[in-house]
Amino acid sequence: MRILLEKEERSRLFNFLLEKYNVNNLKELAVKINKPYKTVNHWRYDYKKYIPNYLLEGFTEKVEILDKKPDNWGQMKGGKTMSEKKIAYLEKLWKDSQYIEVRKRLGMNSIKNLNKNQKELIKKSNQTKLKRREEKSHYLEEFHHSFFNNEKVLLNNESVKYSKYDGIKNIKLPQEMSVDLAEEIGIHLGDGCLSFNKKYFSVKTNKKERDYMLNFIFPLYKRLYNLDLKLMELESVVGFEIYSQAFFDFKNKVLKIPYGNKVEKIYVPEEILQTKNKEIYRAFIRGLFDTDGCAGVSRTKKDYPFLTFTIKSEKLIREVGEMLNKLGFIPYVGKWMITLNGNLMVAKWLKEISSNNPKNLAKLQQACSVVDSTRPCGGLNLGSTPSTPISI
Repeated sequence: MRILLEKEERSRLFNFLLEKYNVNNLKELAVKINKPYKTVNHWRYDYKKYIPNYLLEGFTEKVEILDKKPDNWGQMKGGKTMSEKKIAYLEKLWKDSQYIEVRKRLGMNSIKNLNKNQKELIKKSNQTKLKRREEKSHYLEEFHHSFFNNEKVLLNNESVKYSKYDGIKNIKLPQEMSVDLAEEIGIHLGDGCLSFNKKYFSVKTNKKERDYMLNFIFPLYKRLYNLDLKLMELESVVGFEIYSQAFFDFKNKVLKIPYGNKVEKIYVPEEILQTKNKEIYRAFIRGLFDTDGCAGVSRTKKDYPFLTFTIKSEKLIREVGEMLNKLGFIPYVGKWMITLNGNLMVAKWLKEISSNNPKNLAKLQQACSVVDSTRPCGGLNLGSTPSTPISI
């Protein structure tokens, strides 16, 4: 509490204080009561100054108090005064046409700073996420390292029957699972059609993939089955078709690939899974991607690449997701779809699985290079071929 005293009572009070603390002057008194000398001097001689009421302790004379105030009344008064002055000043500025331009400039700068800070936060967040994904991918590879023991899987072709046509064409069948055969099976499950009627088989792709058909698929079937294929060109598709008892039996009886409608019937052949071979796994997945996959950059996140492929078989999608997981990928696995998101996963795919389809390879390279034109796909060689080169 603060009190206001008259001149004479103030004088008597301070004489009492000098005697109480056994000092000769106000300077010594200030030291005793641990107050600045200037403050004590004001209390003594400024008769409009309020003094602390604790100074009256031990003062027995009757005192007439002119007024009382809370201890923080000065701060309250000062704060109120400053607030009123500030409000008045801001009201004046608000109506000033010159200040309107200043406000606009300040507002624009504030927005720029907010955007800059937001971008920095997003960048740091993305860096943290990327690091976690790198660690998870590395962990998956290490965890499944012992799984891949590269088993040699032989194929039992005793149930295969050869027709007269097969003999004329000198069709040959693979004797063991290989990188070429795994990729061909992926192509079959993606864009192939196997029919019991007349032992028919065909592969048809978009007309834009003519180069892929001629320069990769045709040589692949020549190497595997000694087939000399002829290009079939329709209005919107290109491909080939054959009629072969031996080829049908090999696909259906040996590899257990169902004929007819593929929806919910197809799966990864056991002969591929049994190899526990990284290159064979990658080749099979590459064949699926090259026929039923695509790559690009997200429309909502302009620097966020992705790749995806869709096949209407829950079992096949689930099995391929598990294969990718063992290879160190972090896929999103839906009912009929697998997606890999982000620069890390797309770069890893391009380095380890890649594509033999020029259209898909170009999209993979473009998707990756959009992120950083100076270091496309994390510095990978975008012109690289699949991890297991295939001569054509």
